[in-house]
Amino acid sequence: MNAFSNPAVAAPPETLLNRPFLLVLMVAAVFGFSFSSFFLLPKFLSVALAADAVSIGSITTLFWLASALTVPYIGGLIDRHGRKRYALIGALILALSCIGFVWVDSLGPLIWLLRILQGIGFTLFLVALSTLAVDLAPPARLGQALGIFGAVMILTNAAGPAFAEWTSAHYGWQPVFVAAAAAALLAALLCRLLPEQRLLLADTRHATLWQVLRRPGIGPIILVSAMVGWVFGTLFTFYQPWALSLGIEQVASYFIAYAVVAVTIRIFFGDLPDRLGRLRVVRASLLLYVLTPLALVWLDQLNLYVAGAILGLTQGVYYPALNAVAIDCATPQERGKVMAAYSGAFNFGLAAAGLILGHLVLAMGYRSVFAFASVISLVAFALLAVTPQRHFRPAPMTPE
Repeated sequence: MNAFSNPAVAAPPETLLNRPFLLVLMVAAVFGFSFSSFFLLPKFLSVALAADAVSIGSITTLFWLASALTVPYIGGLIDRHGRKRYALIGALILALSCIGFVWVDSLGPLIWLLRILQGIGFTLFLVALSTLAVDLAPPARLGQALGIFGAVMILTNAAGPAFAEWTSAHYGWQPVFVAAAAAALLAALLCRLLPEQRLLLADTRHATLWQVLRRPGIGPIILVSAMVGWVFGTLFTFYQPWALSLGIEQVASYFIAYAVVAVTIRIFFGDLPDRLGRLRVVRASLLLYVLTPLALVWLDQLNLYVAGAILGLTQGVYYPALNAVAIDCATPQERGKVMAAYSGAFNFGLAAAGLILGHLVLAMGYRSVFAFASVISLVAFALLAVTPQRHFRPAPMTPE
C-alpha cells in the first residue's frame, strides 16, 4: 500500500515546536551546512580555476536550471508518495555530488555534471522537507513555521561559508568538499527518523500542476518569486568576483551578516506575517528589496557587511511571507505542487541571472548588473501591488 493511501489525514498538532517539527529543523540544519559550503563556489572558480564572469555565471546556472527542471515532477511525486522518501534521496544525491568535487581541477564536463546533480538533489530535499514542515505546522502559525524553518537553513548559510573560507585558506578546498559530503550523508541518515504525513491518494489527483498555476493568485506569486530569484541570483553569483576584483578577500562576511540579521528577524519577528497580514508584509519587503542590490554598487569590506545585513532584513521577512501566501491558495493535497512551483520559479530566476548577466558584466561592469537587479525588484513590487486582494483567497478544501 502506498504511504499516502491511508484514509486518515493526520491533523497538525496545536504546538508548533513539537518533536517531529524539531526533528525536521535538525535535518534541515545538517543539510544546510552541506549545501551552503558551496556558496563560496564562485571564489573557488575565480581563485583555483581562474574562471571569468561568464564561466562563473554559466556554472551557477547549471545548478539552478537543473533545480528548476526538477520542480514540475517533484511536487506531484511527494504528494503521491510522501515527503520523507524524496528528502532522503535528495540528500544522498547531494552527498555524491559534493565528494565528486575532490577530483575537479578544470572547467570541464565533470564540474558541469556535478552541478546538475547538486541542483537535482537540493530540489528533491528542500521541496520535500519544507512541505513536511508545512504539514506539521498549525494553520494559524504557518508563516511563523516557515520563518523558523528558513531561519535554521539561513543560520547554516553563515556556518557553511565561514567554514569553507577558513578551511580552504589553511588546508585547501578538498577538505571543504569532503566535509560537505559527510554532512549531506548524515542528513540522509537522519531523514530515516522523520515522520510522514498521510493524505488521501485520491485527493492528489484533483488538480494538476498546470491547473494549480492557473489560479488567479498563484500566477502573480510565481512571477514575483522568479523576479526575486533573479535578484538573489545576481547578488549571490556576482558579489564574490566583484569583491575579489576590488581586493576584498574575506567574502564570507556577506553571508555572515546576511544570516545573523535574517535569523534574528525570523526568530523574534517571525509572526509578523501572521499578525499584520502576509500580503502586506510581502509588499513592504519588496520595496526594501529595491535597496538591496544598490548596497553592492559602492563596495568595501565594511559595506560588504552592510549589504549582507540589508539582504538579511529583506529576505528574513519576504520569503516565508510570500511562501505562506502561496500555501494559502492551495489545499493540503496540493501543497507539494505549490511548494515546488514556488521554489522552481525562484530557482529559474537564479538560473536566468547567472546565464545572462555574466555577459553583461563583461560588457558594462559589475555595477550595471546590481543596478538592473534593483529595477527588477521594483517591477516585482508593482506586479504584486496591482494584483487585486481577492485573487489571494484561500483555496476551497477538498472533501475527504
